[in-house]
Amino acid sequence: MNIKRISSPNCDHIEIPVEYLVLHYTAVDLQETLQIFTTEGGVSAHLVIDVDGTAHELVDCLQGKAHRAWHAGVSRWHEREAFNDFAIGIELVNYNGNIFPYTDAQYDSLFEIVQQLQALYPALNDPERILGHEQIAGFRGKADPGICFDWHRFYQHVCPNQMYPARHSICSKELQQQLLEQAGKAPETEEERSAFWKKLSQFTEERSSRAT
Repeated sequence: MNIKRISSPNCDHIEIPVEYLVLHYTAVDLQETLQIFTTEGGVSAHLVIDVDGTAHELVDCLQGKAHRAWHAGVSRWHEREAFNDFAIGIELVNYNGNIFPYTDAQYDSLFEIVQQLQALYPALNDPERILGHEQIAGFRGKADPGICFDWHRFYQHVCPNQMYPARHSICSKELQQQLLEQAGKAPETEEERSAFWKKLSQFTEERSSRAT
């Protein structure tokens, strides 16, 4: 697997205890994701996995210690809050994981990376400690990795022979249908397309937050 190192300034260079792993989708393409994550004052994640399976490490986590990335935002789950303080974040490049499936190459790289992380951080061998952003921030409308992410496939590879939780997307079938209808109107030019998908991501969050 090809892992590239691109340092993000959007992190705290303090070591965090790794107790959870959080999965996200980017809502924009790889180029814009890396631009956002490497522009000072923005957000970040520890890792980004492109559609071809290429992984980018932006905040330290694969060398046995993890620094604090800015990926979870205001978050809570089962009496825990502020997940940036103890969770690794992985972003999967996808305009909207409630519309588009993830690629086999992304799954393969994700499986390999998670297995590496599990060897470094034993807490991640517990399937309960691997979550989507929508589990910890769905109350804010965060709907990633989305209804198209195959949690069953994921858990079978990274937590074999274990009971694993059902992870339900907060995106309703009704909202998904609305998103699919809008997706058909995506413009062709790159600049317009980027703005379109950002707007659709905002629409997803607004509608999802109303439903929670």
